[in-house]
Amino acid sequence: MDDDVPRDLRARRRLATRQQIHRAALEAFEEKGVRETTVPEIAERAGVSTRTFFRYFTTKEEAALPGQRRLLQAIDGLDLTTADPTGALRAVEESTEAVFARENDPELEEHRRIARLLAREPELQAHASAQELALTNRLRTRLAELLPEHEPLTLLLVAQVAVAVWRTSWERWGELAVEGRASDPAELYRQCREELRRVV
Repeated sequence: MDDDVPRDLRARRRLATRQQIHRAALEAFEEKGVRETTVPEIAERAGVSTRTFFRYFTTKEEAALPGQRRLLQAIDGLDLTTADPTGALRAVEESTEAVFARENDPELEEHRRIARLLAREPELQAHASAQELALTNRLRTRLAELLPEHEPLTLLLVAQVAVAVWRTSWERWGELAVEGRASDPAELYRQCREELRRVV
């Protein structure tokens, strides 16, 4: 059984409702745009009440961008074989690349849709920025647990760089999707890493 799928029936129903609302938000945003879409419209499209919507999401933007669950799991499971910050950054990048590189990912088309929306919807970009801040803080905390002897500034820089490469890869993937150009997100992530090394 997939680790992401809850075993409990009630939990599965909650997950199904959450995904229903998420898909409804994506569809509405693609058709009307974020600004013109209301929470009641998303709820109606999902077949739930507005009250139910707010049990799962605090804003309509959050419904379209429910979080970077896989990256958070990768951060929480991060293990280092080196105490060197450069090696730690490489380990984070390898873990992140594995998230990008899941073969035959059934969510890949959904990610592409989200990336296209992010490329053209400023309201979603602002919400994504808040999520990235949370990712950075989570990664910084995890690195502090694994590398307690290093300066907080060093760990913050490692976390900031890792999340910046992640964000840049998704942003570029969305731009290419808007242009109608298909690309492999894992390969694009590798290109971003290499370009960062070249520039820095």
